[in-house]
Amino acid sequence: MGKVRDVVRSPFDERKDRYLIEFSEYARINVPDVWKGDRNPVKYATIDGLGIDAAELKWEPMPPALPPPTNDSRGLAPTTVTALTLADAKKRLALTFGVPPDAIEITIRG
Repeated sequence: MGKVRDVVRSPFDERKDRYLIEFSEYARINVPDVWKGDRNPVKYATIDGLGIDAAELKWEPMPPALPPPTNDSRGLAPTTVTALTLADAKKRLALTFGVPPDAIEITIRG
């Protein structure tokens, strides 16, 4: 759960019709089935509507944003970046989101 600081145009979108939601703080929550698998995991709701006790939340400052990646003309990452296996990606995402690696599903389209 996050506290919205600002909504800004995405620096990653050349068309300038996409926006980023910037958060000032976040709190980890554990509410089963709160995310219904929508395309975007951002959901607007009240704390009461989610069944969360606001007094129990432990807010942490958001870490500084990383600079946008430097891409080549094909939109690929710089050549200094090495390949990432699906297993490694799942492990790293699991650490980020505090879930087991088998809870991570990755879809590749191309």
